[in-house]
Amino acid sequence: MLGGMEMFDAADISKMPAHPEDQLAGGMGSGTGKGQDSGSAYGPGEGPGGQRLYNAEWYREPTHAELAEFLPNGAPPGGWALIACKTIANYQVENCRSLGESPVGSGLSRAMRQSAWQFRIRPPRINGKPMIGAWVKIRIDFTQGGDKR
Repeated sequence: MLGGMEMFDAADISKMPAHPEDQLAGGMGSGTGKGQDSGSAYGPGEGPGGQRLYNAEWYREPTHAELAEFLPNGAPPGGWALIACKTIANYQVENCRSLGESPVGSGLSRAMRQSAWQFRIRPPRINGKPMIGAWVKIRIDFTQGGDKR
């Protein structure tokens, strides 16, 4: 029999060391623990590389003018885009990846990835401490007039 119990035991993730990015990171806020914890996470390991993916909390939402130059010509009204980004210092994000868009193939998620350098997102918090380096999912919906909502 190929593998056997040894392969099964070797795949036990509870015995793997914690990844450095899973630890709390400092650098923002006082760390007094008075803030609220972040909202629900998008399942364990649903982000890039198996990272936990938290719902984004805007520090400042982008304006239509900030997004407009990245939108594809003839962008369909009523669409949406969903991306995953890694939080960094100063409420910014980097290394964004497309998770979905509607209509499929519209280019809206690509436009959001390209414009994400302008986004200001609060990093997820655990026990009131910001987790810089954690991944967040960002969804932007577009109204019939082409504006975001």
